[in-house]
Amino acid sequence: MLNDTITHAERELYLTLLELAQQQPSAYEWLTRLPTWLNDIKDKANYAHAPAYQASVARLPTLTVNNVDLNSDVLTIEANLSESQRKQTMALLKQLMPWRKGPFQIGGQLENQIDSGQNEDQQAAPIFIDTEWHSDWKWQRVAPHLGNLKGRRVLDVGGGSGYHGWRMAGAGADTVIIIDPSCLFYHQFMAIRHFVGAADSYKTHYIPVPLEALPEHSQLFDTVFSMGVLYHRQSPFEHLQQLKGQLVKGGELVLETLVIEGDANTVLVPHDRYAR
Repeated sequence: MLNDTITHAERELYLTLLELAQQQPSAYEWLTRLPTWLNDIKDKANYAHAPAYQASVARLPTLTVNNVDLNSDVLTIEANLSESQRKQTMALLKQLMPWRKGPFQIGGQLENQIDSGQNEDQQAAPIFIDTEWHSDWKWQRVAPHLGNLKGRRVLDVGGGSGYHGWRMAGAGADTVIIIDPSCLFYHQFMAIRHFVGAADSYKTHYIPVPLEALPEHSQLFDTVFSMGVLYHRQSPFEHLQQLKGQLVKGGELVLETLVIEGDANTVLVPHDRYAR
């Protein structure tokens, strides 16, 4: 049986933007562009693997989730997980590799719940998604320098699979919108969304576009994150202007990037490669 996780998540995104537009009319332009943004990421003509990714998310089993912890280094979804469900979930999550931002855990820390007289699988070991990058380490470094996120509207630019966006919701943000143009990362987010369900009250959303695709000067967000993005941009100064355009007056920009030695007047604007 297929789930409707992606459809439901996108509907919640529409509703969030519609509610926001009642207060901030600039959000109506986001609503106008949203159908194109969401259709393009699923178009096989744009992304050859899109149908396979969608199918992987749609086939994820429905689990009995007892607790979701968005405020721990390992984003943990405590759920009843049988051995057959574990095998099915593992196979589907592997189809969404590579997983770069995380880590995540699904299942575990639960008592086996089997109705008497039913021949059910025993409680299985949890699934641990050991991602390529330790996004929890970055969050540990950044978090002490943040303003209070409680009640704030947050934009996470280049959010990858969404790990940091979930952590922002866990820190109390009222609304989190993650943007990243990757088809793979979008579907990884949806896989985690499937298991998180309504545990975050659907505060966390994902729009599969780059920053430059957003309407300019929206001024919708109290806090904007750009972590590990600036040094990828051919025009870093333009990137900063685009970030500023998404902030409310007096909002906070969280900029995390590679740095070079030098004084306040030292600026690096690479023409080609950035890491060297």
